[in-house]
Parts: sequence; C-alpha cells; structure tokens
Amino acid sequence: MTLPSPAPHLRKTASGLHSLTCTIDGMKCGQCALAIERSLARLGGVASARVNATTRRLNIEIDRAVTGPEQVFETVAELGYRIHPFPEAEEEASREASLLVPLAVAGFGLMNIMLFSISVWAGLATDMGADTRSLFHWASAAVAAPVVVYSASVFHLPAIAAVRNGRMTMDVPISIAILATFAASLRETLHGADHTYFDAAVSLTFFLLLGRILDQFLRRRSRSAADNLRALTEGNAFLIREDGSTVEIAASALGPGDLVHVPLGARIPADAVLLSDHGEVDESAITGESRPRFLRAGDALTGGSANAGAALRARVTAAGAASRLAHIADLADRAGSHRGRQQLLADRFARGYGPFVTGAAAAGFLGWLLLLDAQVSEAVMIAVAVLVVTCPCAAGLATPAVVTRAGNRLLADGIIVRDGGALERLAEATDIVLDKTGTLTGQELVLDSCPDARISGRAGAIAASSRHPLCVALSRAIRRNPLPGVAEFPGRGLETEDGERLGSAAFVGGDREGPDDGLAEIWYAAPGARPVRFGFSQAVRPGFAETVEGLRRRGLRPLILSGDTPSAVAAVAGKAGIADWDAGRSPEEKLAQIQSMAERGKRVAMLGDGLNDAPALAAAHVSLSPSSATDAAQNAADVILLGESLLPLLRVIDVARSCRRLIAQNLAFAAVYNILSLPLALAGMLTPLAAAILMSSSSLLVMANALRLR
Repeated sequence: MTLPSPAPHLRKTASGLHSLTCTIDGMKCGQCALAIERSLARLGGVASARVNATTRRLNIEIDRAVTGPEQVFETVAELGYRIHPFPEAEEEASREASLLVPLAVAGFGLMNIMLFSISVWAGLATDMGADTRSLFHWASAAVAAPVVVYSASVFHLPAIAAVRNGRMTMDVPISIAILATFAASLRETLHGADHTYFDAAVSLTFFLLLGRILDQFLRRRSRSAADNLRALTEGNAFLIREDGSTVEIAASALGPGDLVHVPLGARIPADAVLLSDHGEVDESAITGESRPRFLRAGDALTGGSANAGAALRARVTAAGAASRLAHIADLADRAGSHRGRQQLLADRFARGYGPFVTGAAAAGFLGWLLLLDAQVSEAVMIAVAVLVVTCPCAAGLATPAVVTRAGNRLLADGIIVRDGGALERLAEATDIVLDKTGTLTGQELVLDSCPDARISGRAGAIAASSRHPLCVALSRAIRRNPLPGVAEFPGRGLETEDGERLGSAAFVGGDREGPDDGLAEIWYAAPGARPVRFGFSQAVRPGFAETVEGLRRRGLRPLILSGDTPSAVAAVAGKAGIADWDAGRSPEEKLAQIQSMAERGKRVAMLGDGLNDAPALAAAHVSLSPSSATDAAQNAADVILLGESLLPLLRVIDVARSCRRLIAQNLAFAAVYNILSLPLALAGMLTPLAAAILMSSSSLLVMANALRLR
C-alpha cells in the first residue's frame, strides 16, 4: 500500500513532540475511533492519540526519535482504514459526492424492483401462474444483483477489512444483513416460493446509503467553523522580490522571512511583523472583536485578519500549518475528540454490545426456526432486522457530535476550547477565581491623572520620542509631535535641550514620592519648577462589570486573587462590586487557595494570564486564559479567550451548560433506542426495511440534536 507523505504536515509542539492531523476514511462510528486509538496507543513514542468520531480526524503527538509518522499511517492502514493528511475541502467534498452514484443505482433498482413486487402481490390475489411468478422473481434478482454487489460495496468492503483485522464495526452486521436477505431470496426463488425479499435487500441498501449521505452533511456542518478559519489564508499573496517588484503567488508557498504587500481590504496571508510605520487590521473573523486594531511598526500581524487601512508591508514569520490560525483550528478539532465520563460509559457499553447483538441475531434465527416453526426465510428476516436495528453508533456519537458543534460555535465567537472536557467541567463550576493584572485589566495603560493643558502638552511632546510603556501611554493620551534633541537615559527618563525632564520622581526632582493610590507614575519638571505627577492605571477589560454581574446570575461566586498591591486590587474590585478579593498573593499561595477550595467541595474555574498563574490554572477544576496570556498560562488553560472583552466568558459558560444538557439527552435517547429496538426486532415486529430506517434515524437524530446548540 502506498502511504502519503506526512512530513509537510508535522508541527513541533511546545513540549518538543511533533503533532500530526489526519483524516480517516472508512470510519463510521465511535467503535472505529476507539479501535484506532487503542492500536496507536500500543506504539512506542505516542504521547497522545485522539480520534474525533464526528469529523473523522486523528490528532496525534509523537516522539519522532521513537516513532515516525510512517508507522502511524501503517498502523491505521492495517486496521482497514484509509488515512491521509488533512485534506483540501475539494477533496473531501469529492469523497462525499462519490456516494451519490451508488445511491442513484440503488434508487433506480428500488423503483424497478417495486414494480415487480407489486405485480407478484397482485398476482397472488388473482390467477398469476407459477411460471409467471417465477419469471418476476428472477427479474427482481437481476435488478437486485447490481445493487447488492455495487451499491452495497460501500458496506461490504469496510466489513471485510474489519473482519480480516478481527474487529466488529457497524458495517459488518449491515453487510451480513444485505447478503443474507439476497441469499435467502435466491433460495426462495429456486424453490418456487410465493414470496421473496429482493425488494427488502434493495430498500435496505438505498435507505442506509441515504442515511449515510445525510450523516455526512450534518458532520460537515458541525465542523465548518474550524475549516473556515483555515480557509482565511488559502488565497493568494503579493510577494515582494529583492528588486522591489511584486508577484502574486499562492499563500501556501510563503515561508518565514518573505516580504509581502497587503492591499487595502485584502487578507493578511500569513503571520507576520509589520514593517510599515502604522496599520489598521480587522481581526473579527479570528477574535470576534468588531473594532479594528491599530498597529505600529514591529507589531505582530495574525494571518487571516483583514487590512482595514492603507496598504501594508510585512515580513512573514510563520505560514501554513505553522501559523497561529492553523494552530487555533487544530485545537478546535482536537477538542471534539474528548470523551467525558458519560461517554466513557457509553463506549464500554458499545464494546460489549456488538458481540451481544450478533449472538442475539443468531439466537433469534434459531429460536424462530426451531421453536416457533417459522420458515427459513422468515427466521433470516428476523435475524437481519436484529443485526441492522441495534447498531450502537448513536451512543458513540452522543458526545463528539455535541462537543464538536460547541467548539466550532465558540470558535466563531473568538473562543478556543483546547480540551472538550473543559465544557463538561465548566458546566459543573461553582466558583470562579480571577487574576487581576492582564486578566481583568488590559495591557494598555490609561492616563488617570494629569495637570493643566500647557504642562501636559510639553510632557506629551517629550514622551513622543520614547518607546517606554509609560511614555507610549502618555503620548497616546496627549498627542503631540516629538520634540527634537531629546536625550534618553535608560531606566531614568528623558531630558530636552532646555533642561526639561520626564521620568522617575528621583530623576526629575529628588526623592519626592506620589500618593499610595496603586497608579503607575511618571513625573515632569521644567527647570526651577516643582515636579508634576502623571498617574496611570490599567483599564479594566471591556464588559468587566457586566461579566461579573452575569457570573452572579449564573450562580458563580467571583473571587479576585492577585499579586498586586491592595490599593490596586481594591480599585479594580470596586468597579464591579466584588467584595471577595485578596492581594499580594504569591503563586504558591494562589495554588494553596485553589486546593483549599477544592477540598471544601468547590469546583473552581480560574481565569488567569501570567506565568505566576500557571500552577493555579493547572490545579483548577477548569481553567481559562485571555489570548494575551503567557505561553505557560495558555498551556495550562483549557479555554482561551481571543478578544479583549470579558463578555465571551459568559458565552462559554452558557454553551457549556447547554452542551451538558444535549449530551445527556443524546445518551438517554441512545439508551432508550437500544433497549426498545432489540426486543421489537426479536419479536418479529420490525422488517429489515423498518430496521434500516430506524438505525439511520437514530444517528441522524443525535447529530440533529447537536445542531440545536446555539
């Protein structure tokens, strides 16, 4: 077997491992996903292997020194599945469209075979002779044969591969049912019986194929958000050559170090650093923020965002699978492979249910044949109905369908769910711990206090000459052209040719100190004049007060734990009426507080962004971070909020609770379906056609219920 080359799709993770995302063809249910995961787990050097039964994608992390991607591909291929790196949308759509031809053949056969069946049924009530009836039966066999051989090969080929590898998948009983119905009908035809079941074999194939196509449509809808993100950088880019000319190339051909030109309104083709003096970008497709972001030279550009201002010039830092956008989409795919506590119980049930159903079908056949004196054909039809109706695929899709839908809906709002289990845990949270600096407050400093306009204007003109954070904040608040001849003394401040100074209190006027109000400060002094203080605070993130009120309405108690000073923490807590706060906390103390709350039965969610928050984030029942967080905090977090506003926090809590409710509904439905369908089939109350419709409908209802998530 020729295996595709996965090398271009490998990405190195923060832990030093390599990550690979693949699509698996031939996988039909949760049992297939479990079989693939168990086989890959037995390979050395596999840190994790998650298969999403809804999107049919494998996300695996490997140590290349122990296991290469080729071994991963070979292991999956040996199980009877076709595996390839994440495909282009056109390739995937082509594979789905390939089912339409077998469906058309089955539909044509169904229409014609029903004419023969109606003729036979009418003839039994009139004077049709045995020879004429036999002729119609053989005509039905001729029409059914292409359907059973060609159209039903969609089920036969995967079933053969599964049996060859000692596995039981949903295709095995379906294939057996179709072949058994056709064989029983041939037997009845050879013996001159009044009734045959060729129409049942064709109907069974047609409706199962129709259900599979509808299932693919629902799966495609559930994963569209992550794919749409990837598509944002799939267009063309304008590459700037060494001679200054530009040429249009595919964005996928870009590499680190390339210079690109981005016209007004165009998408930024890759992650890059801005070389132009300033720029304005629209990141709403990524972060959900509707306001454009203003940039200066040296600021980072995210691939997929749109240029909302003048044409830009930028240098590429990462492209394709290595870009931030691809990483976000991969996280969304990976989250859907989570199996919660309820789903693990359903998986264990499904593992034992397959052999049990096969035994039940055999027992039903023998019981009706030997104990109830049924005809062989009748006993075969009952066994076929048992095999078809009792597929446990609805239970296998119960959690992945909902989690995948939830992850992609949240991704469209600028929320990354790194672990599908986070939604289950977030729905259980009773308290939420909030860090202050960088989490409740933004990264930008805001001028809080300043003197009269003349002094402010002079200070703003001096500040415009420096990139120091306080000077940048001052020049942003008081826009002035920079003064010429300003000298900078690193760590101290700025001085003009006339002797004006801007900087620390010691630099401009001795040891004078400002009030203890928690504000960052910078001082200005003219020669012989008294120093003047400018105070800066970190502005709270948009939606802070509304978010805290929303948390209370949802039954979550907010608590601020910060390492900042009491005055600074009190000022932020007061803006949203948070009475429970604690300042001056070290990372060890934050961790101890989280652990203490857990010991008291609290299920704590934590929102934090700094390196000092990483231990507490890891210890929390569920953890969240803003996109501005340090790598350590983001690696410890289960959910990442991409935008500046805190309001998406309420959104993810609501979705998590809806997600839990829908999963419970799906699992309850799957349990009731399987409990009721088996006795009905064994009692002879379901025909194979009715069983096929019920089985397909059960999976479709689970997928449709997941799409109800809003």
